[in-house]
Amino acid sequence: MVQQPKKYRRIYENLTNFELQRTSEADKLISSEDILGDLRDKERPHLFLNFYSEQGVMKALEEYGIFNDLNKRGFHDFIVKINALDPYRHTLKAYFQKEDQDHLLGELIVRKKYFIAKPIFSSSIAGQKFSMIVIEWLTLQDPTAQFTPHRPPLPGQIYPGLRIGRKIVGIFVNMSLRLKTDGLLNIPEYYHNAVFYSKHFRYVNPTSEGQFLAMQRDLRMAGLFKATWAVELNCVIEKNSGETWKWFTDEQVLFVSEKMEKYFESKEYDKKVQEAFNYHDFAIDEIRFHKLIRQHPSFKSVPELLEETTRV
Repeated sequence: MVQQPKKYRRIYENLTNFELQRTSEADKLISSEDILGDLRDKERPHLFLNFYSEQGVMKALEEYGIFNDLNKRGFHDFIVKINALDPYRHTLKAYFQKEDQDHLLGELIVRKKYFIAKPIFSSSIAGQKFSMIVIEWLTLQDPTAQFTPHRPPLPGQIYPGLRIGRKIVGIFVNMSLRLKTDGLLNIPEYYHNAVFYSKHFRYVNPTSEGQFLAMQRDLRMAGLFKATWAVELNCVIEKNSGETWKWFTDEQVLFVSEKMEKYFESKEYDKKVQEAFNYHDFAIDEIRFHKLIRQHPSFKSVPELLEETTRV
């Protein structure tokens, strides 16, 4: 089970359900059940994940120091908006000063679902259902910044990131604890997403975990920019097969309950991870990479962004 910093545990304990649910418009809609912490799945269209109000999210971001970090970078007058009209897909957006795309700092799309465990080896968790918060989309961006040769765009990025991702994941963990789910689940779209989440998440499938760890081992010296673009442009070769390696999408999870702890610590899981880790050997096709990266729309009109990062 993930270990939270003492500061985050203290904030989690001090924030009350009422503070996190309260809004000036919705106070009258919050029942005594809500205030007393009844978190059963019932629809509350004004609340994110049927629990957090816009004012409550503002309170949490302030307590966890996110607004203070953003203040230091020149951002102020924050606005939080929730769209929970779709009961299966809730969206939270954070802006500064104005509610438009040019002032968007972060966007989070999540849903709650049951994850049914289907391990590839004999395990006691087979067939068990785990309640999860699924992170479908997370964007943390600085719309006032521009990319530079020292900080070029990664696949999928429109603006440079805010570099507060580690703190946000810590908040996600506390969110999972408060809502009494078993953990968090995501399916990384890009290699760099998987690297970011891997500090706390692991692939449920041990073969995927081993493949990913082998990629990190073999591509680390290239740096994250080159590695993630090489994966995106299909310029990574699996040397044992000689074939171009296609990025795989699979479930990464962070479990906050103890139900699955034994699974990840089991000898069977570790054995499968090590088998995949030891088998795979990856390398970047340098000629193909340098040709394709210069043709990509992100760099074709601004080739100077590649000056430092693609030097062999």
